[in-house]
Amino acid sequence: MDSPPQWSSLPSDLLFNIASILGTRIDLLSLRAVCNSWRSSLPLPPKAPLVKLPFPIDPNNPNLNPNRHGHFALSESFSYSLEPINRDPKRTWLIKILESESGNVILKDPLDRHPLAGLDRLPKVLNLLDYRVKEISKGYYVEFVEQGKAPYPSIFVNEIKSCISIKQVAVSTSFDKIDDDGFVVMVIYNGGKLALWRMGDDKWSSVNDILEGYVYDSVAYSNGKFFAIDVNGLTISIDPAKASFEIMEVAPAKPRSGFGHGDKFKYLVKWFSDLFLIEKYHEDLFYWSESDDEDDYHIKFKIYKMNEVECDWVEMDGLKDAVLFLGDGCSFFVWAKEFAWWKGNCICFLNFLFMGSGSDSPGPMAGIFDFEDGISRKLSKFSSCSKLFWPPPSWLKHYR
Repeated sequence: MDSPPQWSSLPSDLLFNIASILGTRIDLLSLRAVCNSWRSSLPLPPKAPLVKLPFPIDPNNPNLNPNRHGHFALSESFSYSLEPINRDPKRTWLIKILESESGNVILKDPLDRHPLAGLDRLPKVLNLLDYRVKEISKGYYVEFVEQGKAPYPSIFVNEIKSCISIKQVAVSTSFDKIDDDGFVVMVIYNGGKLALWRMGDDKWSSVNDILEGYVYDSVAYSNGKFFAIDVNGLTISIDPAKASFEIMEVAPAKPRSGFGHGDKFKYLVKWFSDLFLIEKYHEDLFYWSESDDEDDYHIKFKIYKMNEVECDWVEMDGLKDAVLFLGDGCSFFVWAKEFAWWKGNCICFLNFLFMGSGSDSPGPMAGIFDFEDGISRKLSKFSSCSKLFWPPPSWLKHYR
């Protein structure tokens, strides 16, 4: 009987060819973990660059303290699914991490932008050979970094809302493909205004200087263009390759469904080569009304796919075998079969109405909308899904 192959003796040129076709950072790290020889032969994937964006976006904003100085920092987060190898039945664990400038890994709520507390139950080290790890999605955040002594008085609420807080971010390429002049960032700021920044520019370009009176709810980058949708459904696109950031109307405004209650209710999410619009709304003027299901929170969804030829959104009949996770700054689709015990044709999302105990751990405000019965319920009502975020699975290995 032939002896098993010695992977450590794999020719270097073949090893490098394998590494060159791996699509994600986690895949390359897993490859390096196979043996000492491969780890010494393959360099670590480069860390995400530090991208500084100019502050402020609008220097003429009356709420801006003229003595405040600093910059915006753009960071990239990664959502991963973890499963144990050679274990059945499986339990999928969904996590989101962000690597700080110092190299520390920050664990965040998969559907939120806030770091988690109470992580003493987690191991300090993960051996990638013990788990099946898959990159699910990337997300981007822009945060203000103060420079020098903070001016007195401290930051007021109006300054936070209109000058410092960034609602959503879209980028033209991932960090590992940044070049000198092809990297562009689009943000929603100041209650729904749009701005763009191209690498190398010393200031932002405000879209609202051209389109006044529009309040934008979501942005995305798809097929070489930025897309933005306002609260009334007007959809525009901007080609970042053009120096003037030319604006094109892609789809006209449409009547809102139901009631918004001040909550964000339009999301743009890319999946493969398609762009989707998800509309969230409340069925009734009040949060609750009479229902045959006492767990029904009357939060509804519609989903559309962009038809760029017809310049319109085409409504879809649910998600079939897919699951959509709608998060703050990071939304993504997955196939239900890739997540053990999850059913398809549903949306997992955040809403303050679902707030429960354990607010320092993921998922206390999460719920699921099922397209089959049209009902939104707390995540905790789904026994097969409720442990997707927390607590950490028992199969995590702790190394001393």
